[in-house]
Order: sequence, then C-alpha cells, then structure tokens
Amino acid sequence: MKIAKIPKAESETVEFKKSFNQDTIESLVSFANADGGDVYVGVRDDGKVVGVLLAAESETTWINEIKNKTAPAIVPEADRIVVGKKTVVRLHIAPLPVKPTSVQGRYYIRKAKSNHQMTVAELSDMYLKSTSSSWDAFPSGKTLEDISLEKVAAFAKRMNPDNPDDPMRLLRKLGLVDGGRISHACYLAFADGHCAESLFMTGRFKDATTIIDSQSLNADLFEEVKGVMAFIMRHLMKGFVITGRPEHDIVYDYPVDAIREIVLNMLIHRDYCAAGQNTIKIFDDRIEFSNPGGLPSGLTVDDLLSDNYRSRPRNPRIAELFRSCGMIEQYGSGIKRILAACERHRGVKATFEDHGDWFLVVLRKATHGEVARGGTLNGTLNGTLNGTLNASDRRVLEYVGANPGCRASAIIAEVSIPRDTLNKIIARLAKAGKVERRGSKKTGGYYAKG
Repeated sequence: MKIAKIPKAESETVEFKKSFNQDTIESLVSFANADGGDVYVGVRDDGKVVGVLLAAESETTWINEIKNKTAPAIVPEADRIVVGKKTVVRLHIAPLPVKPTSVQGRYYIRKAKSNHQMTVAELSDMYLKSTSSSWDAFPSGKTLEDISLEKVAAFAKRMNPDNPDDPMRLLRKLGLVDGGRISHACYLAFADGHCAESLFMTGRFKDATTIIDSQSLNADLFEEVKGVMAFIMRHLMKGFVITGRPEHDIVYDYPVDAIREIVLNMLIHRDYCAAGQNTIKIFDDRIEFSNPGGLPSGLTVDDLLSDNYRSRPRNPRIAELFRSCGMIEQYGSGIKRILAACERHRGVKATFEDHGDWFLVVLRKATHGEVARGGTLNGTLNGTLNGTLNASDRRVLEYVGANPGCRASAIIAEVSIPRDTLNKIIARLAKAGKVERRGSKKTGGYYAKG
C-alpha cells in the first residue's frame, strides 16, 4: 500500500471512477489504444476522494474480469493508495505495442479527457500504424492487367529523363508489385482507364445550390492532378500586371502553387476506405477543398499551424511516388508552403478544419478593393515587373507557376519549344528572380518565385 498524491483533475492520461465497473474497463482500453494512462478507482469526477471498499482479493478479481472482457487481453498494474483514511486503487495500463484492443467487441480511444468509440477507418489506421504498414501498401485485388505499363514507363522517364528504369523493375524497386499482385498505390497511380476508387468531384458554384459547371474524374492520380488543376484554372479570375509593354503579365486571384499543394495533399492524405470522395467547390469569394479522412488521433489543427507535429502521410507509398517524381518536396511541409504562398499573395486567407472523418481547407480571396499582389482585384492588377519578358518567357513562367516542380521535358511538351530555347528562357527567368530549380539533377524541378 502506498501513500501518494492523486492528480487534481482528469486529463488525456488520467480518469477518475467512484467504483470499479464496465466504464473502468472501457477507460483502460481507451488508454491502451492511445498513450497509456491511469484509472483511479475511489475518486469522483470532480477529483474528490471518496475511497472504495476492498476485500483481500479485490484487485485480482478486477484484473481477471478485465482480462476476460478484453481482446487482445490487457493486464493493468494495480496499486492501493491511501489518502487520509480512504483507500484508492490506481489501475495503470501502458500503450499496447500492437493495437487495437477491445472490450466485448467495442473499441475505444482516449481523446482529450474523454473515451470515444472508434470508427472503422480509425481501427484500420491504428492497426496498420502499429504493424508499420499502410493501406496503400496492401495488395489491391487487382493484377498487372489492370494498370498501364505505358504510364509506368512515362513515370520512370519523369524520375530519370536520361536513363529511365524498366517499368517492371521500377515497380518492384518501389515495392508496388509482389508477384502478379499490385498494391493499392500501384493501381491508383497507374490504373488503365476508369478507376472507381479515386473519384474526385469539382464544381463552380454561384451559391450553395446553383452549379455553373462541374466535373467528375475517375482516373489515375497523376491524371487527376492535371484534370483538377485544369478545371480550377479555367474558373479562376485573371488580372493583369501592367508592365509598360504591349503585353501584360497574368496574375490569378488565388495563389496557384497553394492550390496545387492542397490538391496533392488531398490525394496523399485521403482515406480511400471511407465513403465519399475528394470534393472542390469554387464560389465567387472562396474555394472549399474537402476530402475523406480527418487528422490522425492526437493531432490537431493547432499542431499543424504551429508545425508542432511529426508528419506521417496516411498513404506513404502514394506520397513517395509524388515525391520521387518531384511533385512534392518533402513530407510534412505542405501546410507551411500553403500559408507562405497565401502570404505572398496578399489578401488570400487559408483556414483548416478537422471534422473527424473528413478534412476541410478553405481559401478565401481578398474582398473588392483589398490589395492583392501589389494591386486591386477589380478587373486590373496594377504593378510593375522587373525586367523584360517576351511571350515565350511568360508562357513558361505561367506553366511553372501552375505546375511547381515540373521538369524541362514537361515544359517543352506543353509550350512547344526546343530545349535550347527553353534553357535560354530559364536562364532569363532565373536572372530576373522569377524561377529557380530545386532538388537533384534526377528528381528536381522548376518552381516560380515571388
């Protein structure tokens, strides 16, 4: 028996119970599925010690009941604590190495000061994390006949333009294929034709119920990025920066690089097992981006904004595919890049909301008359660009701005110019401080500056 202090209040790792009952076991399960914790039996919810009547074998009886009602069975440590003349029992449970555990078929997890019954998606995520795996690494039930090796070859060339790998060898190297079975990531990235698992809805709305234009995509992930970005670009408001030359530079009412970053994050962090689909709604004053899959347990929006977290993509194999071809720079820096792009694009605000089983990002543009990128959004954006850019320069700059991390081969194909000409244009844009190259020779790409 110990003489010790009782915590003053409940917390993420402390729970009070007046007596031992089913709720006590649920709390222990919640702690075991989270970061561990202590249940103090003989303490009211408000922290007042009332004590508990005990027989010689009370703790042994409790522990046996806990073992019998949980699967996998958990076995807490039990200590008697004397507070004044009253006795309290502390039941301590450590976090399970392989999760989750349940009490009579129900799964709970600790969130803040409460126990929450877990959803199917949360159960799946927890099991995969505890086994150091992920949904996108598991076999999809599809075969090599369901993917396009031509798409894999194009991806290999994008990874290494000078010496692209053999498609099948690359798939094995990336861990996307095992024998004749392909992973979920492999199918989503290189699906041949219609891909039902990747539905992505985009729409231009006049108000909550009036749709001006809409698009649904069921393609591979790389085609979806292109298709979604093309739809959004079609509906962004364009302004012109007056340069003193006959041709003016185009500026959009939202930062295109932030939009692209959000779209990539939607595909990387989507819960593909959950109902629903990625959705983008473009309104007159804002763009809403929502996708299935809330933040992982224990992570909050405040953590994201303060950069106080360790990044772990929900779909690490998909994230690695985007990173290896230069479409993302590194894990965990997406929020910072979105906020930085909005800050450069004055007047645009980004907000992030976690709704449990889905996540929402909203970009809200400057109101009429507010300053944005050195001008106003009333039809003409005034300002001055340093240097003199010709039409080809501007086409390259616009493409790079809309496709951060793009390779020279992609720019050549899109703008239809020889490589020598592109090299000269890139040199001019770099000298003017408008583009820069980031990353290695094999995997790096071009990014717009400012």
